[in-house]
Amino acid sequence: MILLDCGNSHLKAQWHKAGQVQASYSCAYNRDWAQRLSRWLQDLPAKHCYLASVLDMTREAQLEQCLKQKFDTAITRFVSMPQALGVHNAYREPERLGVDRWLALIAASELERGDVIVIDAGSAITLDLLRADGTHLGGAILPGINTSLDDFKRIFSHIDFDDPVIAETTEPGCSTEEAIHINYAHSSIELLPGLVNRWTSYFDNDATILLAGGDAVRVQSELQSPARIVPDLVFLGMARLAGQ
Repeated sequence: MILLDCGNSHLKAQWHKAGQVQASYSCAYNRDWAQRLSRWLQDLPAKHCYLASVLDMTREAQLEQCLKQKFDTAITRFVSMPQALGVHNAYREPERLGVDRWLALIAASELERGDVIVIDAGSAITLDLLRADGTHLGGAILPGINTSLDDFKRIFSHIDFDDPVIAETTEPGCSTEEAIHINYAHSSIELLPGLVNRWTSYFDNDATILLAGGDAVRVQSELQSPARIVPDLVFLGMARLAGQ
């Protein structure tokens, strides 16, 4: 099977066979990204594709055309659900939780039996709280370390940034608007350690911090608590939901 994680700035893929990763692929969305993905896929003996995507409509159409040539209808698209595998989504509209965040929570619940803080540091930095019993408590969304505010707003172009709900808060957000944190006086990397420290109080016991994303090493160096980097966190969640 192919696992395909289409994020805001990069596409990543893995070919799994007999429960093991046989090959992997990554690319940015430059001019011929869909063609290059098609060439990588064409010789792989994979029969099914599992997909998680946050792409805009234009790139989504390019991706669908590419995948249809290889897999026809053998494509399973992951979406955020109210609950799965013992994990309960805190969003009031569960489908609005980013699917990458949902899959990271699914993976975290398998990797850790205690309370967990999941941080994915990419073009946006997301933080989610997960209790040991599988209860998601909500989270935060901040601009990535190298993401300008204008680019951050383009990523979330479907959000009204004039919404009064969007404001710095001490509470984990249970909607995208509630989760967005923008502080014009401080960068995300300055805000994140304090946010983590405050939100550990939501747990009865010490929480494990799991990190993923391209800037995970930088975030790890800035946090005031130990944190473990799990580069394939989203893929682990995908594989778990796919029954691998």
